[in-house]
Amino acid sequence: MFGIGTQFLAIPQNSMELIIGINPGLNNITNKPILSASYGNWLAGIKISSFGYNRNAFGGTAGFNVRYVALNDLELRSDRPTDEPLAVFGATAVAIDGNYSRQTKIGLLNTKLYYISMQMLNETASGFAMDIGLQHNMNDKINLGFTLLNLGSMTELYVEKPKLPFRVIAGSSYLFKINNIDNSLFVAVEKSSIVEGIIFRVGEITNWNKLQFLIGAQFSQEVAAISGGIGIKLGAYDIKYGIQFGSQSLGIPQMLDVSVILP
Repeated sequence: MFGIGTQFLAIPQNSMELIIGINPGLNNITNKPILSASYGNWLAGIKISSFGYNRNAFGGTAGFNVRYVALNDLELRSDRPTDEPLAVFGATAVAIDGNYSRQTKIGLLNTKLYYISMQMLNETASGFAMDIGLQHNMNDKINLGFTLLNLGSMTELYVEKPKLPFRVIAGSSYLFKINNIDNSLFVAVEKSSIVEGIIFRVGEITNWNKLQFLIGAQFSQEVAAISGGIGIKLGAYDIKYGIQFGSQSLGIPQMLDVSVILP
């Protein structure tokens, strides 16, 4: 009934999220302006793209991000079987957010407020939501964090209010070196209102010269997936590619990111 539905807020925004998921132990203050863009495919033929800008401001990091999700070639049919549909249409969703991060006495505080709009055929719904998270550095190697996602509400779509996918995530990161190669190990657990049971994620990022290698896995009650990717830094440019293979047999999600550090 809702086409894409508010579940699009749980779709990864970039290749990093696709591979290791959201990990609240992996957040940093940006010292220079960064412009970023992502594009890819999600499950069941859903197209995803995003565009963002972040820079240091107000004693921390501030910025915005625009996320667009589209599902095309939906068919409107009558109760009577026919060769041709009555209409072919698409479902789209947009989320526009403003975010701010600041180092406090108890850790790195992250906040995000965003506007949501969804459309399917001639029906629309909109709403507002927010995310809030905290990251605490135990020492120079171990970070811990938690985040609450999608706190808000929507207007009615057709005859029912879409429910936002409320998510609670706790995670940690561990930094270490092997032969002067920087490595980061990540672990996270998530409880989501749209998934039964607990989602468990593990991942690792290895930085070697200008190259970055990423691998991750996630497990839930009904779905398991493994992801991988590679990144390269070329001066001010950072390019990443990620791909995921899962047990749901609904496609192979892929994402390509490009970011540039501005002067």
